[in-house]
Amino acid sequence: MNSCIIVMRLLLSGPFLFAPAWSYNLDVRHVQNFSFPLAGRHFGYRVLQVGSRVVVGAPSEGNSRGNLYQCQPETGECLQVTLSSNYTSKYLGMTLATDPTSGNVLACDPGLSRTCDQNIYLSGLCYLIHQNLRGPVLQGHPGYQECIKGNVDLVFLFDGSRSLQQDEFEKIVDFMKDVMKKLSNSSYQFAAVQFSTDFKTEFTFLDYIRQKDPDSLLAGVKHMRLLTNTFGAINYVAKEVFRQDLGARPDATKVLIIITDGEATDEHNIDAAKDIIRYIIGIGKNFQTKESQEALHQFASKPAEEFVKILDTFEKLKDLFTELQKKIYVIEGTSKQDLTSFNMELSSSGISADLSEGHGVVGAVGAKDWAGGFLDLKADLESSTFVGNEPLTVESRAGYLGYTVTWLPSQGTMSLLATGAPRYQHVGRVLLFQQPKGGGPWSQIQEIDGSQVGSYFGGELCGVDMDRDGETELLLIAAPLYYGEQRGGRVFIYQKKQLEFQLVSELQGETGYPLGRFGAAIAALTDINGDELTDVAVGAPLEEQGAVYIFNGQQGGLSPRPSQRIEGTQMFSGIQWFGRSIHGVKDLGGDGLADVAVGAEGQVVVLSSRPVVDIITSMSFSPAEIPVHEVECSYSTSSRKKEGVNITVCFQVRSLISTFQGHLVANLTYTLQLDGHRTRSRGLFPGGKHELTRNTAVTSVKSCFMFWFHFPLCIQDLISPINVSLSYSLWEEEGTPRDPRVQGRDIPPILKPSPHSETKEIPFEKNCGEDKTCEADLKLTFSDMGSKILRLTPSASLSVRLTLRNTAEDAYWVQVTLTFPQGLSFRKVEMLKPHSHVPVGCEELPEEIMLQSRVLSCNVSSPIFGADSVVSASGPLLLHTPLLSCQVDIQVMFHTLQKDSWGDFIELEANVSCNNEDLSLLEDNSVTASIPVMYPINILTKDQENSTLYISFTPESPKTQYVKHIYQVRIQPTNYDNVPPLEALVRIPQLHSEGLITHKWSIQMEPPVNCSPINLESPSDVAEPCSFGAEFRCPVDFRQEILVQVIGKVELRGKIEASSTLSLCSSLSISFNSSKHFHLYGSNASMAQVVMKVDLVYEKEMLYLYVLSGIGGLLLLLLIFIALYKVGFFKRNLKEKMEANADASSEIPGEDAGQPETEKEFKDPGCLEPLQMNDACPEDEDGSGGD
Repeated sequence: MNSCIIVMRLLLSGPFLFAPAWSYNLDVRHVQNFSFPLAGRHFGYRVLQVGSRVVVGAPSEGNSRGNLYQCQPETGECLQVTLSSNYTSKYLGMTLATDPTSGNVLACDPGLSRTCDQNIYLSGLCYLIHQNLRGPVLQGHPGYQECIKGNVDLVFLFDGSRSLQQDEFEKIVDFMKDVMKKLSNSSYQFAAVQFSTDFKTEFTFLDYIRQKDPDSLLAGVKHMRLLTNTFGAINYVAKEVFRQDLGARPDATKVLIIITDGEATDEHNIDAAKDIIRYIIGIGKNFQTKESQEALHQFASKPAEEFVKILDTFEKLKDLFTELQKKIYVIEGTSKQDLTSFNMELSSSGISADLSEGHGVVGAVGAKDWAGGFLDLKADLESSTFVGNEPLTVESRAGYLGYTVTWLPSQGTMSLLATGAPRYQHVGRVLLFQQPKGGGPWSQIQEIDGSQVGSYFGGELCGVDMDRDGETELLLIAAPLYYGEQRGGRVFIYQKKQLEFQLVSELQGETGYPLGRFGAAIAALTDINGDELTDVAVGAPLEEQGAVYIFNGQQGGLSPRPSQRIEGTQMFSGIQWFGRSIHGVKDLGGDGLADVAVGAEGQVVVLSSRPVVDIITSMSFSPAEIPVHEVECSYSTSSRKKEGVNITVCFQVRSLISTFQGHLVANLTYTLQLDGHRTRSRGLFPGGKHELTRNTAVTSVKSCFMFWFHFPLCIQDLISPINVSLSYSLWEEEGTPRDPRVQGRDIPPILKPSPHSETKEIPFEKNCGEDKTCEADLKLTFSDMGSKILRLTPSASLSVRLTLRNTAEDAYWVQVTLTFPQGLSFRKVEMLKPHSHVPVGCEELPEEIMLQSRVLSCNVSSPIFGADSVVSASGPLLLHTPLLSCQVDIQVMFHTLQKDSWGDFIELEANVSCNNEDLSLLEDNSVTASIPVMYPINILTKDQENSTLYISFTPESPKTQYVKHIYQVRIQPTNYDNVPPLEALVRIPQLHSEGLITHKWSIQMEPPVNCSPINLESPSDVAEPCSFGAEFRCPVDFRQEILVQVIGKVELRGKIEASSTLSLCSSLSISFNSSKHFHLYGSNASMAQVVMKVDLVYEKEMLYLYVLSGIGGLLLLLLIFIALYKVGFFKRNLKEKMEANADASSEIPGEDAGQPETEKEFKDPGCLEPLQMNDACPEDEDGSGGD
């Protein structure tokens, strides 16, 4: 099992994965790698920096020997470290540790194996090597367990009841023979007893001592074929077989293997067998139920689950020996009181190690039935003290405590050690122990448990002294098999607070690598970036071909994001398992910069750090302020000089690593940008560009450069300064690899990861007089040119005009706010002529639910709303004379929204403000306006088709006729609750006092209402068309439809002496309060009129006219007849001509038939008779046919 532990440890540090690399100060372009072809693929499993060399561990593959190698950066070669030993150390190099104080190296092989009575013991072999890798080497065997062969007396108690078939009985006998043969050369003695109703000793221990041939011993066995008295048989064996006079040994462990096919047929206790280890094997179909299986538990040792075996067929007995052998193997060499665990036989001591101030400890994961622990080594490595779980519980078994060990430096009186148990309860655990400095008993002070099953929490540990004051601030605990968020592996950061370590944060790799094993290796590095804080490297050897993360220290802990991620494929395409081991505490190149050694499959890569520098920059401008008259839009372009600003930029390099011994030269790329945050820059370098880029080499000596920029023709924003930003970075030319043998060489530095930019501002001069302080005086009013009334039509809009004046100096950041009611929606804003060029922009502020109003915020002429000036030139002197005021008109347009109630007026409130108006001048900055609201009334009035539109009177007709004028009124409801009282005005015709016609009228309405008549004027003597004589006022309920009937009685009161026509008219209109309401579709829609024509017909005697007309008609007919006769109309033989034409047309024309022979024969087919020269068609008569 411990061999599997070692192999698994090798695999856990194997392949890992991640993504693109981030470059900071570990140089990945110029690296050095070491290899030793004969060392195998595990060369690089462990790496240590010792002095100016790299010690590499290379556990072996197969049955070869593991070795240590020392690699020299100066020569690039590796040599084997010579160790005088008679042992074949297969896994030497699997564990390496160095003493930070003395530099000595502790190297261990945790897989030193040897055979003890056919059992394999695993312990450790460790070497303590001087830092010069020469001189005397101490050798020790931590966890070494002497081979003590344990005696075991084993009795087979087998069932001989009649329920067994003969072939089944024989298979039990064959099984016993097989076990005895396979254990014949061990310290086992055997005896056999058959039981049924009675009990029979087939052979005793003495018989076995005399003759160890199983076939001979069991040759005379006969099947008893009776009952199954199991209780009695066990007592029989305890009292009658385990006897010294029959060969039983007093110091031997007593083992009883019971083989049966059925439940017991007797009842007794088996107290006599309580010191015997009892295994029971139930065979056959009688043990298929849970109750029958549990019945066997009473015969077995505790825990019964480990001492009971159920087989459904007898054939499986032959395959049971391997499992039985494992159970027996546990017993061998143990005491009667401790029947289930090993002590140090399989300790694998040295699977982990750490060394501090000459004090060494090694892990022993296989100790105490793989509960594990660690060994506190004495200085000579010859003796050690085991420290483990206290108390040793069942839960701690197979926890692998000691899989990792690490010292946690402390300035107190106690030494602190952390050790990992990654398989504890499948979630892992880390235990912290302390011991008085100078020696003394160990005590457990803290337990830290993992959270995820199978994560291998505690598989790697690392203590971090952040500020290098001798006190451990952080404990890093890796769980390389942790899975979450598509990330494989996690490192938990515990910070020391008061008396214990508490979880504060986590480190993890990139997503996309669920099997990356992030945390398979952790190393606290010396300060590599010059911030005087310890940095940490974390390996992830299964992220692609392997990756290493660098986490820089920061105040209070580690940065949660890596400053650099290095992939192995960045340096070598065929690399594997890059990051399986890491160590970086030495300067191997002699340049004052730390180097980091990283192990991979079959090779070691040394990454050199680069000097981290800071660039000190400065910028200055001349002139320090931009004259406004050079850039303002009102300035004449014809007389403008092309002036600008000079920029002086200076650089200086400062190293952040005080130990660096080389010469600093930084290849700098820098960019100057003008108004980089704007779409259109207000400054331009020569060539019309707003940025320029330059390259230069800078050193620790200050270097300065000068640049010039000018301005575009017109700049509107004259208040915010022009931003000048300087950004810079370092670039490195492709060159030859760095030579580690040359000290003091020029090494390309790298910038620290801080903002590599600087921004300064060039302000504009303020045109505010001699005191340089602008004081504005703003005044805001509502203009009369806007909407005077708000009519609530479906597409109603409202126009508001504001007049803004500035009667003083320039105003900065002028803002107009307009408060308006909820029913309005902002549409657009515009500046009216002649100031339409002045910019204005509005946006509606977020609406507040509880308020009944909304706010519109407008920026006017941002950022400066000036007091206009007249520019006059007098030689080279430019004068700016402020005008009395600057005035602009702003028009704001609104849409109306649906709203239940508007009230009689809408209130608008406007306010103007700026950044430079005195408080005493604010009284005219606010203004309010009230605009009347008129509500729509939708009324449609029309006359009906069944109204009387015409009547006539004759001498013979009735003297009295009744007429009706019918009107329909439709009132459409609106969306507003404000409905006024309505009144129908019905007008009736005027009565003429001298006329032949008299009439009377009445009004009927549906629904009925009372109408009030009003005489408009007295009857007229002269008839006027459509004149009205009276008016009826009828109140109208607000209904959807109303019918109004004007009923009249028209009488003829005299004799008609001449025909005449007159009109009688009625009308209907709906009236309401027009000060608050209006007709939605105009007033004509609510008016209708009926015009009725009245004819007075005078009738005369007409008989003589009828007689004269008849005589004249007859004379005309006679004249027509005579004329037709004269022209021969009645003599033409029309019938014969028609027949002749029919015969001619029946003939079929030939193929060459064409046009008529002569033109004279071609006539209009309308002529049905043959035409002669003197005949003509009717057309000829009127000149349209013929010649």
